[in-house]
Amino acid sequence: MPHEILGAPAPCQEIYQRIGKIAAEWSWIEKLLAEMVAHFCVAEPGAMYVITNTVSGATMTDWLRTLTKIKVKDALSEKTITDLLAEIDTVRAERNAYVHGLWVAHGEAGFATVQTFNWDRREVVQTALCSTADLDGVIEHIATLQLMLGNLGIKLGFLAVN
Repeated sequence: MPHEILGAPAPCQEIYQRIGKIAAEWSWIEKLLAEMVAHFCVAEPGAMYVITNTVSGATMTDWLRTLTKIKVKDALSEKTITDLLAEIDTVRAERNAYVHGLWVAHGEAGFATVQTFNWDRREVVQTALCSTADLDGVIEHIATLQLMLGNLGIKLGFLAVN
């Protein structure tokens, strides 16, 4: 059973499990983005991790937008990549809100309240009601992004088919 946090009742285990899944699955997105940066820079991926593991995800997608303009000559492929990067940025913001948010139990099973902070919003601090179904939707979206990035990696040659 989750413990109270500073006197506030903790969310149910099902909420915590999904937050953990979101965090863990997002790591694969970050790894694939790092592989793509290394590929575009014609660099050894292991050495590039020194750089890619120390910058934000937003910085990495910014780099990839620039590298895509330089490296990808087909306009349709360039648009596909930049659209995918924009979607990754959108889902990252949602992922960050959930992973870094402050969670409190809600009276109804399968629900919790999350308080999020975002300096880019007019209302910096927001509180929202969230369900396990909402979190499942984010997990599914991340899985779709993993698949799209994986397919792109195969097409561009920074991932091999096993």
